Amino acid sequence: MPNNTPPLRVLIVEDNPNDAELVLRELRRAGFDPDWNRVDTEAAFSTSLVPGIDLVLSDYAMPQFCGLRALKLLKDRGLQIPFIIVSGTIGEETAVAAIRLGAADYLLKDRLARLGEAVKHVLAQKRLHDERKKSEKLLREQADIINRAHDAIVARDFETDRVTLWNTGAERLYGWSASEALGRPLSELTFAGTNNRAALLKHLVAAGEFHGEIKHRTKDGREVIVDARVTLVRNDDGTPRSVLGIGTDTTEQKKLEAQLLRAQRLESIGTLASGVAHDLNNILSPILMGTGLLQRTKNSKADSALLSTIETCARRGADIVKQVLTFARGAEGERLLLQPAHLINDIAGIAQQTFPKTIAVRRRFSESLWPIEGDPTHLHQVLLNLAVNARDAMPAGGALTLSAENFFVDEHYANMTPGAKLGPHILIEVNDTGMGIPREIIDKIFDPFFTTKELGHGTGLGLSTAIGIVKSHGGFLNVESEIRRGTTFKIFLPARANAAATLPQGETTALPPANGELLLIVDDEEAILQVAKALLESHGYEVLTAGDATEALALFAMHKDKIDLVMTDLAMPLMDGVALIRTLQKMEPSVRVIASTGRGGQEQHALDLAGLKVNACLTKPYNKVKLLTTLHDVLQPRTKQGMINKP
Repeated sequence: MPNNTPPLRVLIVEDNPNDAELVLRELRRAGFDPDWNRVDTEAAFSTSLVPGIDLVLSDYAMPQFCGLRALKLLKDRGLQIPFIIVSGTIGEETAVAAIRLGAADYLLKDRLARLGEAVKHVLAQKRLHDERKKSEKLLREQADIINRAHDAIVARDFETDRVTLWNTGAERLYGWSASEALGRPLSELTFAGTNNRAALLKHLVAAGEFHGEIKHRTKDGREVIVDARVTLVRNDDGTPRSVLGIGTDTTEQKKLEAQLLRAQRLESIGTLASGVAHDLNNILSPILMGTGLLQRTKNSKADSALLSTIETCARRGADIVKQVLTFARGAEGERLLLQPAHLINDIAGIAQQTFPKTIAVRRRFSESLWPIEGDPTHLHQVLLNLAVNARDAMPAGGALTLSAENFFVDEHYANMTPGAKLGPHILIEVNDTGMGIPREIIDKIFDPFFTTKELGHGTGLGLSTAIGIVKSHGGFLNVESEIRRGTTFKIFLPARANAAATLPQGETTALPPANGELLLIVDDEEAILQVAKALLESHGYEVLTAGDATEALALFAMHKDKIDLVMTDLAMPLMDGVALIRTLQKMEPSVRVIASTGRGGQEQHALDLAGLKVNACLTKPYNKVKLLTTLHDVLQPRTKQGMINKP
């Protein structure tokens, strides 16, 4: 009868061949078919110790080798092979030590009858160990797959609602870490108040599953829309045990769908506007022709004035229709050579006539502004959008300032500002003293359809249209804002090439030299710190930088006797520049300080810095010449201290 028992691959560590034969006989009697190899030295054992061996049977003491050494070599290799000591003489303490070192069992040579059962036992234990390792590996792989899933995967106990599984997808979506979420009720973590959770649970229990969109909230309070696939897991008796949910964040998708619908609606409005404009032109044409004919006839002075007024109003109406067509259908207007002062005056005039009287409208510009080339209708629209936004930000009144100046974008400023290109520009600022824009949304204000206004009070297209027009003119647009202090939009438009002939003299004259002075530059914008440090060091200054007021104070305390000047931004989180300047002056009353700010309006700077004995104030953006000249002026010995305004 053939033996169907698989061979048992055994490595026997024994110096006595007769004892090895006795061991093999006991194995065969127990039903094993041993495929064996005998060794009695460390070298032979090391060579024979390879993966695939099922069992090691080792004598304890041999002339050239010992069982404990063999066991150590086995463990050092990291091989999970059962190891049984078979010895003629072994004390109880030695046997216990061997078990602690990892031996599976031990027995005496004069009691080999127990060998078969001992081998069966350790092999069974090995199988259980291997199966457990496989299961653990499978569980780890499954857990890794769950963790790597982009979707949020969450499991919770049905009765207590406490979270039992929270993958990295859930961490990304909801903002709660796994350590924060595990053990807490799910309702505390994700459910928004707008959901009817009781109805959802009732449907889940009845149907066993649910698929639909749910509004959830994140750790920071944001509302997100989640496409949820939820399954109820039951006990053997059918009672609910746990709930498994897989959620996909569809918030952005829903926003895009809403934007598409709004864009389609606007396209329809554009088509409608074209038709209305056609009808209005048909109405206005005979009025214009009729007034022209009537003015040829003899009329009284009063009638002539009335006809002139009618003609003027009709022409203004025709211009308005033309603008409606331009923006409704995206028509490209004619590019003309423009004087920026005229744009400022036009928009300031409209604002003064139509804005509430509680808003003071101011205009400020140089007498020798460089010309720009652009579409006047489009540029009027940009300034008008910004002016209207400024009006809405000042419901209780305030000041709207429209200003323009020549500005040369040098390498320093171009490296510091995305989208900026070298060359002469016109800088137009629209500054208000309104409520300001929160930091958390300032990066979103140029997104299409983003608006903080109530439904029906804005399309969310004004700023996205404005930045699109500015970019189409080869320019760029920046914004600076402080809560309850106001906002400044800065529009940079390329000046005509021939304007380069009138560049500031500072661009061609030698820049003031440095004498190795140590400067401390403080700004919460990392890009500004990096570029300013590189520029100033290349011109002979030594520079320390700080990203906030706390770091600046620590550096100033360490290097107070060496720092020659501190230049700090005014608008910083936690501790602003004004508070920092006051603290620095308490630490060192003679410290020289230059304040820098991104907000327009010199009047506001004067109010902020009154009484602080600041040596100078730089208004961002500033170029290389302005920065180096201001530093040189402040660092020179002076007999009269005070405030210097650098526009």
